[in-house]
Amino acid sequence: MSELHCEEEEEEEEEEDVLCLSRRALRNIPASVLHTTHLKSLYLEGNEISSLPERFFSRLSSLVWLDVRNNRLSGLPAAIGQHRCLKTLLLEGNPISALPPELGHVITLKALSLRKCPLMFPPQDVLNRGLPSILHYLRSSALTDKSAAVEKLCVSELDQCEEDELEISRFEELQRRMIQMERAESGSAGDGGTRTPRADLISSCFIRLNITQVSVSALDDVQRSPAV
Repeated sequence: MSELHCEEEEEEEEEEDVLCLSRRALRNIPASVLHTTHLKSLYLEGNEISSLPERFFSRLSSLVWLDVRNNRLSGLPAAIGQHRCLKTLLLEGNPISALPPELGHVITLKALSLRKCPLMFPPQDVLNRGLPSILHYLRSSALTDKSAAVEKLCVSELDQCEEDELEISRFEELQRRMIQMERAESGSAGDGGTRTPRADLISSCFIRLNITQVSVSALDDVQRSPAV
């Protein structure tokens, strides 16, 4: 009797690991599914699901078998790349045009069904070579995207350096004009003219050169400049 009882418990545990929601006219993944974190097999074939939640694969981290054939999926969450249990992914009959590069990092994947999917990425010649070639291509694409992002960052930093150099040049021009104007004002004051306040001089130069910030040290240089 004890052996029979153990067998029944094992069958119940196996059933708890499997959830079948095929052909239920579902348009979204039920919230209850994301709370069934111990699931190993999930059947969603023949519904009207257009997308998987971003946290789908992180919540169902034990998932081994996923059947989403004949739905309306147009893509997969990038988070699938962090999954470490998925072995079978059935995408047949979905309007997916591109697989995410992150899929290439699912090293446990052994079976991938892509029939009747209008895929443009990866290209057809890669798809024809089978799963290992597909995953390798996706991994390579992911690395290329990262390299492009790093290169873009470097170019952005270079542009920033050029902008800084331009700003320094403009500030030096501002400093030179301020010195000239102060010397001119000093001459006018010697002839009995009215001296323009220093703040007004700085403000007029800022407007003329369209500069919004001046360093304290540079202003000190102006203050220390000898009047003629």
